[in-house]
Amino acid sequence: MDHKLIEEINEKTPIVELVSEFVTLQKTGKNFRGLCPFHQEKTPSFFVSPEKNICKCYGCGEGGAPINFYRKIKNISFDQAAEELAEKAGIKIQKTVRQKDPYESFYKLMAEAKEFYKFNLKNSQKGQEAHKYLSKREISDDIIDHFEIGYAPSHSDVLYQMLNDKGYQVSDMIKLGLVKQKDDGSYYDLFSDRLIFPITNPKGLVVGFSGRTLNPKETIKYINSPETVIFKKGQLLYHFNEALSEIRKNKQIVLYEGFFDVISSYKAGIKHGVATMGTALTIDQAKLIKQFTDSIVVAYDGDQAGQSATLKAIDLLEKVRLKTEILTIPEKMDPDEFIKAYGVEKYETLFGEYTSDPYQFKYQYFKRGKDLSNANDITAFKNNILDMLAYADPSIQNIYKNRLAADLKVSPDAFEIKVRKQPTLPHKESLPEKQRTRISNKYEKAERYLIYAMLRSRIDANHIQARLKMSDFVDQVQSTIRLLIDSYYKDHQELDVEEFVDGLNNEQREYAENTLFKDILWERNETIDSIEFDHYITLVKQANYMRRKVYVRAQLEKEEYKNPILMEELTILTKMK
Repeated sequence: MDHKLIEEINEKTPIVELVSEFVTLQKTGKNFRGLCPFHQEKTPSFFVSPEKNICKCYGCGEGGAPINFYRKIKNISFDQAAEELAEKAGIKIQKTVRQKDPYESFYKLMAEAKEFYKFNLKNSQKGQEAHKYLSKREISDDIIDHFEIGYAPSHSDVLYQMLNDKGYQVSDMIKLGLVKQKDDGSYYDLFSDRLIFPITNPKGLVVGFSGRTLNPKETIKYINSPETVIFKKGQLLYHFNEALSEIRKNKQIVLYEGFFDVISSYKAGIKHGVATMGTALTIDQAKLIKQFTDSIVVAYDGDQAGQSATLKAIDLLEKVRLKTEILTIPEKMDPDEFIKAYGVEKYETLFGEYTSDPYQFKYQYFKRGKDLSNANDITAFKNNILDMLAYADPSIQNIYKNRLAADLKVSPDAFEIKVRKQPTLPHKESLPEKQRTRISNKYEKAERYLIYAMLRSRIDANHIQARLKMSDFVDQVQSTIRLLIDSYYKDHQELDVEEFVDGLNNEQREYAENTLFKDILWERNETIDSIEFDHYITLVKQANYMRRKVYVRAQLEKEEYKNPILMEELTILTKMK
């Protein structure tokens, strides 16, 4: 969108009138003041200046000109915000011609399936039984509508028949995991007699489903859509898009294990909750969270499985530098069970009384069940705590050395902590110094030039996204910036460099200004031709093959070359160029 047009829209949109639609304002001198809509506060720190036609919160820093405020408050793209405000201001503009998504027909098909399931929950006999089940769990129609819960009929092919009658291709139904084919050539629905929970991507588009059985004799409680081109379970979080405005408002996210944990917590007023859909947290999910907040509460189930999953999640969350708190549900319950047993008010108090930091959680986790009069238990407990402290700063080490000494009734001097760097994926550090410097320069330059290409061209960004996994970038800052560029293009047709850089944190902005924008390629405004582009893609892939090869070789040395699977992998990696 043309900059002059953006300026005109902002100038013709009175900021006080716009903000007043969402915030109660009081006049204070030349300006207006109110409670910030982007974070929770008791003392108003959100100021609106009619003279400058801007707003700003002095508590969280959010604000800006009318378009920027409207975009954030409505959780929509910049272009959409500009178009809506232009219409309100009577400014005629040519609506942005958006690049057609190659999977647009798939999203339409999934949306059709979602509406079918929602209709059946309230308008079929078996659906009414499913509705009664939800009512028994004290899930109201308002909650059902918010989460768009549906029901898959027990008839084997009713969804297939409906979609087929509407002209959808059966091949697409199969690709998306909605329908399967029998040996006799007929088709049947994947989900049958199950509650249906739609799974959306960060843009709010339905990409998959999870079905919960209503049959107590059924051994498989949940069935999920299979992995497809649009549904990658390890990259998505249940209720993420729907919770995004609350996540921004609270500057925090709450992570649960299951759907009903999210739903029950939402009923309790905790609306910034998401779930990992019953699987372990992945690094891609952690990175997704990091894009929108720096703070997380892990509220997994209180049983042994949930606590073990929490321990693994902590390590991933620390890798992406999220401030992590752990909510431990008493009596080995999950959040849904606890709310049903003790009520909403008691559940809310847990967030103050039963939260702990990662070190507190790990200490209690490793101590639990140990007999500290038993030599084997003492050794296991001590080693786990010393390993935990190997990555901690000295002040944390001192606290827990003293605590460990008190529990074991020995002197703190009895413990020696081997200080180590925070563990990362095996990479260039495993190589000889001379080779490491040369390789580091070559591969990091390739990553940098690919980021440069992404900033210049949405088409190049799409090509890179299709050919390289997010984890393929070695440099952490460059990997994060690549992730943020991908996120930016989801809401914008073109990338405004100034606006993009304004949204970076200090470390990322320093990299952009001192490294990326000082590169001669950027300064000369040169483009990367297709041969160079392919070369840089290849280099990044080579870097990952090399990292993996170094790791596999190191593992084989530990196992004295007796692992046939790793031997075969090393052979394959050695042949790769």
